[in-house]
Amino acid sequence: MQLEKGKMASSQLTFLVAGIIQCSSLMVGFATRYAKQDIWWISLAALLVYFLISLFFLNLVVKFPGKNIIQINDIIFGPYVGKFISIQYLGYFFFVLVAFFQFIGEFVVSYIMPETPQIVIEILFFLICAWTLRKGVEVIGRVGLILSAITIVLYSLTFFLLLKDMEPANFFPVMDVPLKDMLYSLSVLVGVSFANVFVLLMLMPYVNIVNQVKRAFRTGLVIGGVSLFFISVQYIAVLGDSAAIMVLPYYEAVRQINIANVFTRMEILVAIGLMFTLFIGIITAYYATTLGVAQLLKLRSYAELVLPIGIIALNFSLVSYKLSIHMARKESAYLLYISFQLLLPLASLVVAKIRKLPSGG
Repeated sequence: MQLEKGKMASSQLTFLVAGIIQCSSLMVGFATRYAKQDIWWISLAALLVYFLISLFFLNLVVKFPGKNIIQINDIIFGPYVGKFISIQYLGYFFFVLVAFFQFIGEFVVSYIMPETPQIVIEILFFLICAWTLRKGVEVIGRVGLILSAITIVLYSLTFFLLLKDMEPANFFPVMDVPLKDMLYSLSVLVGVSFANVFVLLMLMPYVNIVNQVKRAFRTGLVIGGVSLFFISVQYIAVLGDSAAIMVLPYYEAVRQINIANVFTRMEILVAIGLMFTLFIGIITAYYATTLGVAQLLKLRSYAELVLPIGIIALNFSLVSYKLSIHMARKESAYLLYISFQLLLPLASLVVAKIRKLPSGG
């Protein structure tokens, strides 16, 4: 049963990918604690690594056109094993949704509205996302394209406004941090900043031109990866060593903008861009979780699950914050994220090859 009848353009998929990566500037700051001044080239290395990882699940999507990962699992592994594997994927999608709710609540309370309870911020975003989700994939695609494009413009503007404050000497020495710290920061960027785009496996079947899915996704990866590169270049060039001790160094760097005492307090541009892209992250993870659960339960529509799943995610985001911080510091956590996107898709491709699936392909 087809629960989603809408379609979106390949360009919309591109900007959804870019937007999800852009909203991970919070995690770039976390990785900077370990990578320090090398974060700029490590962000490019992370793009290359994830580009290679994506080959496996993109080939899986292309092999089964018009099917999302839940449907593909049923075809490859059968109704029982397939559903067991799908539950693992849905758990991952739900975890991403909870994390995005936490990020938006913590950011707004910490940097913009410190007197406002975090639950109020998260409920507001939940209501907006729930309304958008019920409109279907077409609206999600259009909104994602607009918000991601605006964010690119805003972040480009901050780059030019910060040029006079940049010090090239802050990039040196290169590769001066221990190898272990380099690899850890790389795993953070690959396992979180890029890996969140995996939720789009639930939206890819609805791209109107099937043979453009791969190119659209890869273009989005490049746009998002280059965005993270320029973000890291800005705050390292402006803040130097102090960037490593800041939670959100990009935000702090843009605070330094002061042009003739007229253009000041420009960090609002970062705040707007981050909220726009976090909205993209929330709505895509929300959609992936809701649609996947509806398909597992064989419901006629996913609309009736929108509110219950959103409310459950909100509660988890409020009670599991300390747990998520603990997990963020576990090196094994990022390996777990990567395994969902490398090992499981690879196993699916192998089994599909052995079983000669799809039968008509």
